[in-house]
Amino acid sequence: MMYETPQLETERLILKRGTLEDLQKVYEYDFRKLRDIAGEFKFVKQDPKNIEGWEIPEPESYDWVIYLKDTMEPIGNVTADREQKDINAIELAFNTHPNYWRKGYTSEALIEIMKFLFNQNYENILCGYDEGNIKSKSLGEKLGFLPYKKLENAWIKNGIPITSYTSIISKERFNELYRSKLK
Repeated sequence: MMYETPQLETERLILKRGTLEDLQKVYEYDFRKLRDIAGEFKFVKQDPKNIEGWEIPEPESYDWVIYLKDTMEPIGNVTADREQKDINAIELAFNTHPNYWRKGYTSEALIEIMKFLFNQNYENILCGYDEGNIKSKSLGEKLGFLPYKKLENAWIKNGIPITSYTSIISKERFNELYRSKLK
């Protein structure tokens, strides 16, 4: 089954499927080196070949590029996929170009996307991050996600075992936290 990613809009943003060129702008830097996992935080240019094909939607996933409404500049992306049917959940993953960090754009986009997903009858939304990725952890906490699962030694980076975390927000909690934004 193929999911159709709808266009969504917020006060400052347009969220919609993007082109390869837009994704190349979003992923100008290799995001794997910007997460501060195992102490690695470097601005390394992305090899454009690494993201070829990302513009083609995966089945059973939603995939938005975040655009600034005023300029249509692509600044980030959000994917919702990896459903967990046992808890009626879907997982979010996101990336924002470093030039647009700490401006509230990703939070604004994620709230709108969560509204959409909960209207698709999901009861829970998951969000994961790896040990050291304080930016993703903090953003999840700010949005109201709560700890859900911890996987010790989930993978190895440069010989260092990395723990992965999954957080969760229920439809009920989201509605309580964002009641004023749901009208």
